[in-house]
Amino acid sequence: MYTTGIPTCDQLREVAFTGNVIPQNWYRIFVKSDLKHPKPHLLAINILADIVYWYRPREIRDEGTGQIIGYQKKFRDDLLQRSYSQIAEQFGCSSGQAKDAIVFLEEMGVVRREFRTLRSNGMVYANVLYLALDVERLKTLTYPCGEISPDGCPEESDGASDEISDTPVSEFRGGCAEISTDPYSKFPQTNTEITTKTSTEISIHPSSRGEDVADGLTDTQTAEQVISEITDAQRIPYAYSQSPKKMQAAIRWLCEYDFYMEHPCDKTDLKTVDRFDNFVLLVNSLVSMATKAGTQTYSGEQTDACAVIDAINAASVCCGCGSLSEMLFSALDDFTDALASTHIKNYAGYAKAVLWSSLNSYRVKLNTELAVI
Repeated sequence: MYTTGIPTCDQLREVAFTGNVIPQNWYRIFVKSDLKHPKPHLLAINILADIVYWYRPREIRDEGTGQIIGYQKKFRDDLLQRSYSQIAEQFGCSSGQAKDAIVFLEEMGVVRREFRTLRSNGMVYANVLYLALDVERLKTLTYPCGEISPDGCPEESDGASDEISDTPVSEFRGGCAEISTDPYSKFPQTNTEITTKTSTEISIHPSSRGEDVADGLTDTQTAEQVISEITDAQRIPYAYSQSPKKMQAAIRWLCEYDFYMEHPCDKTDLKTVDRFDNFVLLVNSLVSMATKAGTQTYSGEQTDACAVIDAINAASVCCGCGSLSEMLFSALDDFTDALASTHIKNYAGYAKAVLWSSLNSYRVKLNTELAVI
């Protein structure tokens, strides 16, 4: 039996790693040139490796002979469909960081964004993001000296391999800074203290491929099911308080979350990083409020998840797509104004207090308008 003389190396010989592959020289090619000391754009590199993984075809082998008889794509459509929020969830960054990384790859010429309008189950989804990969440009950047053998594979060197096989994609965290579970940590500590017993954490299954072990549905399938249910019932059911995944899909539908993630400047000003991140925080906080067990206190008022759901239903008449957007952006304006004039210690708690006040104010406004009509 052959051995390297090192047990660790011998043991790894038996392990077949799968997932993304990152050529070593990507760290020299994909760099942030706008920095004083340019450094590798780690998030963009990891995202590109994932895109390449999806575009690498599967082999189809003959069951009897074992010979390769064809190749098969891994995704459904002619291009890979991804949203900034999906990328952000997979790599542990903000949607803004995900968008910046994709734009960087597009400027490098390896990725091209394409926006399409889709129809599914009678619903229309505008500006759905697809990512195209320019293989020729990728090969030119990866092997600038034509270091490709006749069979299309990079030449092996005498030293270490030029490719690094990382962990499976579902466990890979990328190189971008993690989003803190304490989003107000970047603000200075002051004498102004606003406290609640709430949290912005949402307990959703962390599968990067969008699979939920509990119900066997992908994120897309869950969203389609939720949209069908709430549009038929014209309200969010109380049962969603027990399913953060369904509640998230419902609230994102009501506030057109995916649209704003793809085009933050189209309908309103989300172009600043702080305003963009605050929008995401408010959406996630609302999901947390509607799924939090037990009694909670917002702005000095005791309430629970069912009362929050009632307020959401009242503010989003008939639960149509985007019906909660006006209320949410009103809350975003109030939240932004407060941050500009007040030093806040409990950033997350204040976000929920603003949301609760906005929900109640918006409900009164709607009732007044309906009474006039």
